[in-house]
Amino acid sequence: MHTSSFIDVTDPGLYSLEEAEKLALRLMAEGQRIPERFALALQAVPPPDHGRAERMLELLPRIAPPARLLPLLDRIMPSSNTRIRSKAWKLYAAASADLNWAVQQIDDPDARVAANVVEALWRAMPSAQLHRIFLMAAKQERNRVAGNGLVGLFQFEDPDAPELAARMARHPEAGFRATAAWVIGRVYWREGNDLLLELRRDDNEKVRANAEHSLLRLSRRYPGAA
Repeated sequence: MHTSSFIDVTDPGLYSLEEAEKLALRLMAEGQRIPERFALALQAVPPPDHGRAERMLELLPRIAPPARLLPLLDRIMPSSNTRIRSKAWKLYAAASADLNWAVQQIDDPDARVAANVVEALWRAMPSAQLHRIFLMAAKQERNRVAGNGLVGLFQFEDPDAPELAARMARHPEAGFRATAAWVIGRVYWREGNDLLLELRRDDNEKVRANAEHSLLRLSRRYPGAA
């Protein structure tokens, strides 16, 4: 009896798409992280041959729910291979069209899961629903989730984003202040330069390091800003 493997699942000449889906789900039930392995393979240089790459991209939305799929596609989309990049963008657009699932994921008990979902949505098509999701995330009491939501609000040019960033920069918890310093540099918020100068004198080493890094980013984008 043939024993299926990760490599077998990606071979369109060995199994039909439906058969490959069943095998992938079986391997996942056995504890194998098949979607993550697909993502790693598709990021490789050189990438898999066309047939295997297409099979992985066909299987991903069948075996991974949106909350798991979008962060993986976010890693695949910078691929140097135009076919892989194009297909990944199409899958992303389809997966992010209905964002009702994301509202629940923002409250996931695992902050890493929630933060990764919000980060993945930075590439989603702008909409009122997406704006609301970023606002919900930015007001969370989990610094990484809040920071990623704040980046989304800056992308929307939300008028409240600067005030939320300033509030985060003066948060009593160092993790929030460090995140605020990172956000300012990430979005190239020029007006946040003075906040970074304050954070550069923070008692916490991580806050100071993030502030220095963001000041450098601003100075490169806006000569004379720091």
